[in-house]
Amino acid sequence: MADLLSKFDGGQLIAVVAIVGGLLFVTIASVVKSAARSWRGIREAEINAALKQDMLNRGMSADDIRTVLEAGSKGFRNPFTGHSCGS
Repeated sequence: MADLLSKFDGGQLIAVVAIVGGLLFVTIASVVKSAARSWRGIREAEINAALKQDMLNRGMSADDIRTVLEAGSKGFRNPFTGHSCGS
């Protein structure tokens, strides 16, 4: 490895380190973004399941639960994506 690095002068070595560092950063950022999206999806599913279970425990019917869930999602826009949630 030292033999390979010794073939570069200072400017070339800086360029190689910058390129490799940039590629490494992009790769790590992509992995973190993917993990965050997965975690968020799992967390939203847990919250929805807990909400539905709570409504069932309160004695609400399936139609009542559907009405509540649909009412909560109509017209709501995600502030981060601008997309309508629930559809």
